[in-house]
Amino acid sequence: MPKNKKTLKGTSEELDILSQVLGHYDLAKEDLDIRRPDFDRKDELFRSYIDESKWPYQSLVFDPRVYTSIFEKTSRLLARKPKGRLVPRESGDTLGAYVSNELLNFQWDDNERIANMPMVAKWGLMDQNARKYGASFALVKWHYETIVDRKTKKRKTYYDGPDFIPWNNRDVLCDPSHPTIKNWIQLRDYVSIQDLKNVNDTAKTKPVYKNLDLLMESIYEKGGDTRDSNYTSKNLAIKNLDDKLGKDEVFRTVEIVTEYRKDRWITFAPKHGVILRDIENPYDHNQIPVVLMKYYPIDDDIYGLSEIEPVEKLQKAINALVCQYIDSVNMGLAPIVKVRSTGVEMHTLEWGPGKKWIMDDPSDVVAHEQGTAGIAEFTSTYRFLVAALQEALGETSAGISNVMPGSGDKTATEVKDLALQRTARDNYNQIFLSEALKKQMLLWHKMNVQFYFNPEESQKVIRVVGKEAVKYFEKIGLEGYTLSAEAADLLASPEIADLGIAPEELQTLSTPVETEEGTVSKFTMEPGTNEGYLIVEPEDLSGTYDYIPDIESMSVPSEAEALRSQRELIQTVLNPAVDQRLMSLGYQLDLKELLVNYFEQLGLKDAEKYFTKGSMQQGMMPNETITGAGPIAKGSSLGSEYDLYGRMAEGNQTPTDQQII
Repeated sequence: MPKNKKTLKGTSEELDILSQVLGHYDLAKEDLDIRRPDFDRKDELFRSYIDESKWPYQSLVFDPRVYTSIFEKTSRLLARKPKGRLVPRESGDTLGAYVSNELLNFQWDDNERIANMPMVAKWGLMDQNARKYGASFALVKWHYETIVDRKTKKRKTYYDGPDFIPWNNRDVLCDPSHPTIKNWIQLRDYVSIQDLKNVNDTAKTKPVYKNLDLLMESIYEKGGDTRDSNYTSKNLAIKNLDDKLGKDEVFRTVEIVTEYRKDRWITFAPKHGVILRDIENPYDHNQIPVVLMKYYPIDDDIYGLSEIEPVEKLQKAINALVCQYIDSVNMGLAPIVKVRSTGVEMHTLEWGPGKKWIMDDPSDVVAHEQGTAGIAEFTSTYRFLVAALQEALGETSAGISNVMPGSGDKTATEVKDLALQRTARDNYNQIFLSEALKKQMLLWHKMNVQFYFNPEESQKVIRVVGKEAVKYFEKIGLEGYTLSAEAADLLASPEIADLGIAPEELQTLSTPVETEEGTVSKFTMEPGTNEGYLIVEPEDLSGTYDYIPDIESMSVPSEAEALRSQRELIQTVLNPAVDQRLMSLGYQLDLKELLVNYFEQLGLKDAEKYFTKGSMQQGMMPNETITGAGPIAKGSSLGSEYDLYGRMAEGNQTPTDQQII
């Protein structure tokens, strides 16, 4: 039986399941109560907080090494928008993968409407929680929300798509028996009665919460629930703020907990003894919809190793050393004085320019001499502690040597080795981040297959942004008109050829889709832009796919390196030997696209406008040499007497394949 001493309400079947989930609640809460003090210490170190009541020094100076390290690691890991792609597996196909990719990209950007927080910020929060506490958790679910239209006064769909919610670690009640999410996990939330009546997080149906009358009766007797009855919000306490959640008299808040299992979801109010929901898992994939991310897994614990834990005492030692040094300096500026009480008028002892001390003899007031050994050793001790902390965090410190701590600047070899060490740790973190991101996106895709279309819907339109996707849909012929094989054979027949029918008259839409407005193309380009509109149908989302995160995109971009690489690539493409070799193999590089990317990397917006189509010079073949100043145009093949820029080459020597390599 659970430890909760309260009146349980409901049917006999509900009381039986309520007894189970309350037992899990007590088991997980006991484990969480032991972890919370450690969470608080980690937050204090990350927030650079010093408790004055327990600090032995007058100075309150915090050297924010922990904050800087975690912030910089998050910045490096999420330097760009995380990217990835679905790849077909088994029954999937390439077109379906591209359509699903564009749908996921659209939902990634559109999610900010309901969360008021971009997805990159959510993953930044996940990253920081994993580094501070050892693990972070997020709920992945389908969100369906309607609002009342001001004009028609009817309800309309406001948001209909997947959601991703990072969860506060202090409200995650894990099964302490297993190091992974295995049988169940409970997530605690504080919601109003209005939310329970209006919001649904399972599908496009009415809210499914029950026993709200029993809950209202209990709230009327006991009052609403507050968060500070479970724990103190450390982030608010650091700012000397009170936690107001649950203290609004108009919108009463109740603590509800949902236990997620593979086969069922159970929502209950632990302080009121009421089951609010007991349903089968509404998702076809039969998974617990919770993403767990940890960078440094350890045995027998669902939480991994916190990055702060190995350096916690080093950080405190640095703070103590700095404050001790500042106190010593202040003591030297205003030293303790030894005074003979009978020979000195005490009220005249004031520090300041021009002050006069009245005494019988100058020897009646003597400054106390204190040792200066601590001040003299401060620099070397500080360097040693910082070097140890930076090495433990996997960071570099340009002013401190690791060969001889405190000896001075690093050697060039040390700087290079430590940079490689930091990159190796970042790569290790990227592996675990990519796996967590993969689970989220695959859950989103599976939810799209199940919930994206209403039963009465057969298609939806999404906006496609980006040259790569647009050009792919154009390349496979989703836009425009085409001449079918039957029409081509018909035009080739002698009977039809004599009628003078133009091929354009027999062309049809390459991918026709029937809509309410008539037959249209599946993909339509927006004139003059790199955007288009794609009609998504249920069969586009069918099939089995795998998600491949692009972890290389999650690193601080080096603009100079990218420009140098593209410049070298352009020079290689303009090499006539390379051009001729590619043509002999039946290939040709698209130099225009390469130049567009290069110009945009230089900062030129809409580089396409710098290229216009024109007729070739009279008498010139497509691959004939163009001499003169400036780079060679696409498709040119130079003779041996010209170099890469159309100038006479020295010695009239043509580069060989070995020279190209």
